[in-house]
Formats: sequence, C-alpha cells, structure tokens
Amino acid sequence: MVERFKKYRGYDPTPYLPVLSGWIVESAEISDRFLHDYRKTVADCFADEHYGRMTELARKNGMMTRAEAAGPSQSGTVCTDALKNLGRVDFPMGEFWRFGSFVQGDQNMVCKQTASAAHIYGKKYAATESFTAVHRWRNWDESPDILKPLVDRAFCEGINQIFFHSSTCQPADYGKPGIVYNAGTHVNPRVSWWEQAGGSWISYINRCHSLLQSGLFAADVLYYVGDGAPNLIPPKHVPAGLGKGYDYDACNEEVLLTRISVKDRKIVLPDGMSYRVLVLPNTTKMPAPVAKKLRELVQAGVTVIGPKPLTDPGLKNHPQCDDEVKKIGEELWGGKTGKGRVFEGKTEREILLADGIQPDFEAAGAPDTFIDFIHRTTPEAEIYFLANRKDRPEKVTATFRQSGRQPELWNPVTAEQRDLPQFKMENGRTSIPLEFDPNGSMFVVFRKPTTATAGEGSNFLSLETAQTLEGPWTVQFDKEWFYPATNNVVVFDKLEDWINRPEEAVKHFSGTAVYEKVFSFQSSVFSKDKSFHLDLGMVGHSVKVTLNGKDLGVVWCNPRRVDITDALKSGDNELEIEVVNSWPNRLIGDAKLPTEQRRTRTNITQYEKPENQTLVPSGLVGPVTLQSTQNH
Repeated sequence: MVERFKKYRGYDPTPYLPVLSGWIVESAEISDRFLHDYRKTVADCFADEHYGRMTELARKNGMMTRAEAAGPSQSGTVCTDALKNLGRVDFPMGEFWRFGSFVQGDQNMVCKQTASAAHIYGKKYAATESFTAVHRWRNWDESPDILKPLVDRAFCEGINQIFFHSSTCQPADYGKPGIVYNAGTHVNPRVSWWEQAGGSWISYINRCHSLLQSGLFAADVLYYVGDGAPNLIPPKHVPAGLGKGYDYDACNEEVLLTRISVKDRKIVLPDGMSYRVLVLPNTTKMPAPVAKKLRELVQAGVTVIGPKPLTDPGLKNHPQCDDEVKKIGEELWGGKTGKGRVFEGKTEREILLADGIQPDFEAAGAPDTFIDFIHRTTPEAEIYFLANRKDRPEKVTATFRQSGRQPELWNPVTAEQRDLPQFKMENGRTSIPLEFDPNGSMFVVFRKPTTATAGEGSNFLSLETAQTLEGPWTVQFDKEWFYPATNNVVVFDKLEDWINRPEEAVKHFSGTAVYEKVFSFQSSVFSKDKSFHLDLGMVGHSVKVTLNGKDLGVVWCNPRRVDITDALKSGDNELEIEVVNSWPNRLIGDAKLPTEQRRTRTNITQYEKPENQTLVPSGLVGPVTLQSTQNH
C-alpha cells in the first residue's frame, strides 16, 4: 500500500500513518488532507489494480469484462470511485430489484450511475442485473405486466441492456414450477405464462434495446462530482438548480482531466457526447490539476456554475497547490474567463433559459402526472422514450425541443409505427397531445423533415362501447393443474376473479384456462368507416384472443384490447379468450393437500407458510366490451 500510495499521490505516507488509528499528525487540517489522499488512493487501487487489471488480463486472452463494479453502499463507507470502476470494464453494469431494496425516492440507486459511466467513458451499453428479489419475498407471483413498470423506470434512467436475474436451466423431469435459485425473478420455460407471453415480453425489451442503444444520450448538464472517496452517484432525480425537463450526466476527476474538450462552447467527449453547462460540487476545495483544466475549458468557451475554489484538498505540494487553486479561482470568478462564463449564485436552469435553451421535454397534465423520459440522438433521428409512472390513464400535452420534423409514435409493445397527425410547432419546440394507458410507454421519434408547423386529426382512438358481453361463459381449465375436481369445465354465470370462486380447484388453479362464448353482432352497425375492438377489462395476467378462428394475438399489458375488425362478422361470432395466471395459487393449494396428492414439484417451500398464503388475483375479470371507433 505504501508503494501504491507513492505512485498515486506522489509522496511518502509513512509519517502520517498514525492518522489511520485516530491520531492527529501536525494538525487537524494536515491529518484531514492525508485522509483525503488515503481514501482516494484506495479508490484508485480498486479501479486500477482490480477492475483495470482484470480487464487487462482478459484482453490479453481474447476476452472482455462485464462487472457490477460499483453497487450501492448503504453506509457510504467503501472508498471507491464508482464511475472510475465502471469505466475500467468493457461493459459497465448495475442492478435494480423488483422490490424496495436498492431504491431511493422511487428511483433505482445505481442505474443513473451506471448510465453516466457508460456515457462519459464511451461505452455503448449500460446494463443491469434486473428484477432481483430474495427468498423472503414471494416466488413466481410476477408476470410481464407487473415487471414492465420496473424496466421502464430503468430505461428512463439510462439503462439499455437487460440481464434477467435469473433463468434456471433444468431437465423436464424436475417437474413444474421446478428447481430454481431461491432469489431473482423466475424467467424460464417453466413459468406458467412463458409459452403465451414470454415471447411478447422479450420482444418488448428488445425493441426498447434497439432504440435506446442507438446514437448518443442527449443531456444539457454535466455535474462534476469531485475527486474524493467514497464517490457514488445518487439515483436519478430532479436537481434543485435544474428543475424538470432537462437531463444530465455525472463525471469524475479522471474524465474531466483526460476526456473533456471544448467545441462551439460546448463540453464534448471523444465519442460525441456533449453538454451545455458544467456544474461544480458545493465545495471550495478543488485539486490543482482540476483548477488548471477548468481554466482551460472556460477560456475555450465553457459555461461553469459553482462556488469559487479556495484550496486543494490533498497534501501533495501543500501549500503551493493551495496558492495555485486560489489564484485560478480569483482569475475565473473575477471575470478573466476568455470565451467562457463562470457563475456563482445562479442556477443552471436560469442560465439555460437565459440562453434560450428550453426544457428538452415537458408533459402538462394533472398536477401529479409523472411522464418520465429519456432522449437519444442520432444523425437521422431524435428518439424519446416516454413512460407513464402512474398506474392510471393519463392525457397530457407533451412538448419536445424539436422542430421541422414530423412526430411519429413507435409502439414497443406492438411494433406499430405511425405518424402523429395532431401537433403544433412554435419557438423551436413541438407540442403533441398524447394519451397513456396505466403504466404505458411509447417512443416519440422525429426523423422525417416537414415544412408544416401544425397538423390536425386525432392522435389516438376515440372508442365507444357498442356491446357488453355478458355471461354465461364456458371456461375450460387445463386438466393437469385443475384439482381436486372431476370436471375441468366450469360455467361462469358472470366474470369474476378465480380466487373469489367457491370451487377449490378454480380458486387454486394456476396455468391456462380458455373462456368460450358465442355472441351475436348485428350487421347494421358495420361500416367501412368504423373499426372494432375487444376490450378485456381486468385480466390476471395475460391473454390470447381468437375470434371466428382468427388468431388476434397476445395481450400481456395495458391496453387490454385487440382490434377485431377483420375477424368480426354479422350474426353469431365464436370467441375464445385463453387466460394464463401465475404459480402461487396452485402452490398454496398444494400446501393444503397431502403430499401424495400434490402435482407441483419445487425446492421452494415458502408457500406452505401461513404468512405467504395470499392468493394472486387471476382470470378474466372484465368487463368484456365491443368498442367501435370512427376511422380517419
């Protein structure tokens, strides 16, 4: 450690080692400076001697490295530079959990950190271990509709590559739901919904991957987080001085010194990332090399916001470095800024607005509406991913800092791409009426040049209920998982949640059940100007719809609706709705049966405990309605 300290800090630490045992050497100030240097050295060793060394060895052997190199520290005592660690591996990675761990303020703790590292170190992918959970929580009660809001949150934080935690490989004779690792979220062919909804769920993630891996992240502000250790990046939030509508990255000392330059008064990185404003940490301490670099950047045209530096935080060349830092501070904050600007006492939002830089994205709706976003930019297109963070429908007016291009909606659930006809462009921005389903998401893409400054029409369907499909419904349950019972066909006089039924076999069923019904539809309502949709209401959890023998696809998230225009006919119509729920209800039912009567097989026994025996809402709850809309 002494040798590495000399290498990184440039002086012998030996006289100051008693400070590590709580003694003061020379003075409290000198001791604090040594502790700063010591912690910083430990962080350098983590980055270079561990992650950097592993990457060096891997590359010598034709391999690359992927690492969760900077997980959150609940106590904040690990002396590490998170961004530097992540920058040392080929593929930086973080994590997010299904439940409350690793979450602060409804944001994932390390996703913004991982994404910032990828952006500032020129890495294409920002990955995560995803949907993690541990044994004290329930297994198998997740489904794609439950997981979707979690992945959307991570996407808006900058993550663009998902790794499932976990997917267990096992022989068929292990039974169902099978032998699994007692943590993570189970994503494998033994989960009940895999065959029906698994492909649609993976396709959703892959479509998002494709667009979110395109081009570069678009942000206006770069926050320099200093040189100390521990140095962890907080979760994504709305910085007090920035406010809503803008996005940002964080950078460390290394990137500031070695990767940042200036072009057209913007901060630029070698890989093409750029920012309009550099914000300093709220401290008057700054390493002398950083102060020198700051002077260089400002004189070349950069805008800087923050307090005037007064001292160097370390012990090397003390007090000469203090004098140098103070001198540079006096110059820059005294007005000798060359082409650039230095502000203290003004917020980054005030400066951006004064420069005519409006927010990149805003959504005007209800007072507590929360439409999250992230923006990627390519030479051909501006790509915005938007996610409704509320479990309720939202209607908003969304305003983008874009102009001169036709807005398009790209739906990652269905792969639909279409123009948004209604919009208005003024003052360099485009306003668009948008509608979101509960936990809904979409991409809004600007790529096709247009001279139009406004457009008329309807951006979304205006649906009217034409008919409600009442009972009875014939429901055929999969025989393998419908027991104890002799007949697997049950007539529902009305739609209701399986867990509210009196039959034990229905209440504790897990798997696939097919609802069948013949309904009559009158030809008088048909018109070439109308389209028809089947709205399924409440569903637990995914469905596949077939009408008159025509497969209309799988519905696994909101909106629980399919277009039936081409399958609907005048007169009698044969409808099949195949519903799949999750495993807990059957596992809870088996726990009540003698061992020899159970059909599930697994190493997880938690559902046998009374505190975990809460049934999961399941089945087609409805109401199921036929809805019509006027074609435009």
